[in-house]
Amino acid sequence: MRTWLLLFLPVMGALVLAGCTHSSGASAQPLPRHLDPEFLRGMTFAHEGYRGNNGYGGATTGPSLDSLKGLNVNAVAIVPYTFMREMRPLDSLPIPDRVGSETDEAVIHCIRQAREQGFTVMLKPQIWVRGSWPGEIRFEDEEGWNRFFAAYRNWMLHYGKMAAAEGVEALCIGTEMVQATLGYPEQWRSLIASLREVYPGKLTYAANWGEEFENITFWSDLDAIGLNSYYPLSMEEQPTDAQLRAGALRWMRLADSISVAYDRPLWLTEVGYRSVASAWQNPHAEAGDRPVSLEAQERCYAALAEAVRSSSRLEGMFIWKWPSYLGHREGRDDRNTGFVPGGKPAGEVLTRLYAPAPRAASVTPSL
Repeated sequence: MRTWLLLFLPVMGALVLAGCTHSSGASAQPLPRHLDPEFLRGMTFAHEGYRGNNGYGGATTGPSLDSLKGLNVNAVAIVPYTFMREMRPLDSLPIPDRVGSETDEAVIHCIRQAREQGFTVMLKPQIWVRGSWPGEIRFEDEEGWNRFFAAYRNWMLHYGKMAAAEGVEALCIGTEMVQATLGYPEQWRSLIASLREVYPGKLTYAANWGEEFENITFWSDLDAIGLNSYYPLSMEEQPTDAQLRAGALRWMRLADSISVAYDRPLWLTEVGYRSVASAWQNPHAEAGDRPVSLEAQERCYAALAEAVRSSSRLEGMFIWKWPSYLGHREGRDDRNTGFVPGGKPAGEVLTRLYAPAPRAASVTPSL
């Protein structure tokens, strides 16, 4: 969910400020009250097992999944991590095996719990880079890159086979790997072809907002275009609601245009806002010393909801994020500056957005 704001702020800042000179950008036609019954009303279900018993496969996973139903969530992204300690050539990416980590047994248990509770599942393996983020993965020469892609292929095929065996509906083949995707698109096309030999479900990729999302060239090889959307809604300190809506509508129109160009549906593989002051400026950023602001988070969610309803290309979204312990309790602490919407006014906005149409209340999304 990381990004380098300095790369994109001048362009996006100008776009956002330009948008403040006109109205909220409301559509000429009334926006639909309800999302399509098949829409993926998703949440990233994050492994947070810091006490060894409350991550994937722990005692709290089932109740935490169940609490998502109160938000009308019908799909979850399950996110097992591997770890890179430093930027150097490697021959393998480790599968966690420590108690309390995202072991295969824990991930499979979580997948089964989610599916038993009626959720559509997207498996979304990611790389955690110590002191950095996946967008900065790079190597000095082609040998380093070739070794990395060989290791990455084996690692992703492992999860592709797991997803196939467990009936997982969607697999996200990578997240925010800016240097790797923009520099080596043919490696990704080859990986996609290999995954299709072992996994029959939908494939997507979670692109970082800005440069990566707007310049990937292999979208047509996938089943859906994935965007981790942390575009600023406004760079103003005190924007109006109309300005926030205009900012959200602007990036949604951009995403829609890429979806049209590649003739693939759009998924927001990540989107979210902290309950912190000025949450609309840099949605990806750490809270730092900014004070809690439930109102700022709520206003961002309201702008997001209008943008979501405006899109004719969007078929699903996954809010960042919800922990594998009882996340609804976390949201009741007014000192919390995290992304979790539960127990906060933002959660009420999300619940209304995700509400099914009266006749579609029992529909399970299909991919």
